[in-house]
Amino acid sequence: MSDAASGVEEFVLPSELDVLERIDSLTGKYGKLAGFNDSSLMEIAIAVVEAVTNAVVHGNDMSEDKKVTVRFEWSPGVFEVAVHDEGGGFDIDRVCDPTDPERRMGTSGRGIYIMREVMDSVVFEMGKGEGTTVTLKKAI
Repeated sequence: MSDAASGVEEFVLPSELDVLERIDSLTGKYGKLAGFNDSSLMEIAIAVVEAVTNAVVHGNDMSEDKKVTVRFEWSPGVFEVAVHDEGGGFDIDRVCDPTDPERRMGTSGRGIYIMREVMDSVVFEMGKGEGTTVTLKKAI
């Protein structure tokens, strides 16, 4: 286990929505170690839960054969979370804008938008057939 000043923890999880409660809790735990207050942690947790939801549902198609890896890294004032799925990837340029008036009433499609609004940095890395990793970063 790492010390409270900085550290890294990684979890390999099944492609099930049941993992979201655990992710929410872990985000709060490690975000506090980075020094974030409860209000910021709530926003960060929303972004991280969205990233894991996308990995489970869209990346891995909820396949029992695929896993989601979540890596938390923290140091004083900085919190980073990387979420990796084992899916086929996607074209980020084809993701619809949820603020478009024709999409505003949609029931899905806001996850990436939320991540970008809440976090300081959101970076997608897609390998050919090797899954997608989204890295979320926030500084105080």
